[in-house]
Amino acid sequence: MLAALLVIAGLPLLHGGTAGATQFANRSITMSDSGISNNSNITSGVGSGTSVTYQVKFDATTQASSMVIDFCSQDPIINDTCTTPTNFNAASATLTNVTSTGQVGVAANNWTATLSAGRVKLADDGVSGHDIQASSTQKFELNLITNPSTTGSFYARMYTYTNNTWGTYASATSIGNYKDYGGIALSTTNTITITARVQEQLTFCVTAADPNTWTTTPDCTDPNVSGNPPALTLGHGSPTKVLDSSAVDIGDVWTQLSTNATHGAVIKIRDSNLTCGGLSADAGTTCAIPPISSGTSVVPVNLVAGTAGFGLFVDVYNPTTPPPGQVGSVTASSEYNDGVHTLSGTPWYNFDKTTANNNVISTYGGTVASTASPVYRADNIYQFAATAALTTPAGIYTANLSLIATGTF
Repeated sequence: MLAALLVIAGLPLLHGGTAGATQFANRSITMSDSGISNNSNITSGVGSGTSVTYQVKFDATTQASSMVIDFCSQDPIINDTCTTPTNFNAASATLTNVTSTGQVGVAANNWTATLSAGRVKLADDGVSGHDIQASSTQKFELNLITNPSTTGSFYARMYTYTNNTWGTYASATSIGNYKDYGGIALSTTNTITITARVQEQLTFCVTAADPNTWTTTPDCTDPNVSGNPPALTLGHGSPTKVLDSSAVDIGDVWTQLSTNATHGAVIKIRDSNLTCGGLSADAGTTCAIPPISSGTSVVPVNLVAGTAGFGLFVDVYNPTTPPPGQVGSVTASSEYNDGVHTLSGTPWYNFDKTTANNNVISTYGGTVASTASPVYRADNIYQFAATAALTTPAGIYTANLSLIATGTF
């Protein structure tokens, strides 16, 4: 929301004056908010017309120890009829940020304020040098003012007095023996209200294509992403890859996540073999190649060739050329990356089916990576590994694995 900040130059002022009275030069009142008050659509902050700061500035000609500012709905003319603008209220105003060549409140408690809804009266403490000096420039702020509740012009009338009891001032229509004076026009306006909607976004893709090969666009829309679905065959040899006890065989897939979720996102994995959570040759009834954590382990372990097992390692992936505009990263769960046994050495693996309500065979899967804040084009690598035992029955072992990204908005 925007509200116009107004600096309204003082208007020439008619008056019935006292002898020697002089009009303030260079007078102005700058409002921090020109919005109307009692606005049902904007009840606080800029545009609400409440808790507004008025910066008062003028050049004084004559020495003075007190001054009065009347706020009027009719006009800036001295001694003319003055009605407080509708719902205008200066009764809680405070005096701050004084800068002057003439001492208004230059030291703590030098000046005090006597307040009412439509009037601010300021007076010094009677100490020599704490008064408004002749030929001085005064600038100070009046805070916590409530603007009128109607749009349009309203006015301030200012007068100074030689003593610190406001001379013979009685009211806005009987201002007494003032010295310097001035009128100022101000205006409230309708507040410009801007609304822009940003919808929740989450883009997540899984592919067998290394992000270094994404040549058209560095994100999930690249043709190589959809053109290389993550269908892995683990094994070695040719013409047909075979899994046996002689090696740990691996296969990689990559993901990219972008989301504006305030609290980031969690990525979970779920195995279609809901009974055993590993690789199965009998449609999930049993898993002769079990998840490596089928016992009690919920941390990565070394997958040893010849001991039947299936596991996963997860890490942040940094392409040779980082995606333009990349923000943040998605961090692997400690279950799938202990920070010690990594791709640069010998990864350790896990496939948790042990942790209650957060494992690969639970309803919503097990957590493999997460971020606590929004990310953009954040890449990860998922390395799957398996080995067979000498006693592993022959067969074609499969699993369908679903990676599920959930944003927390």
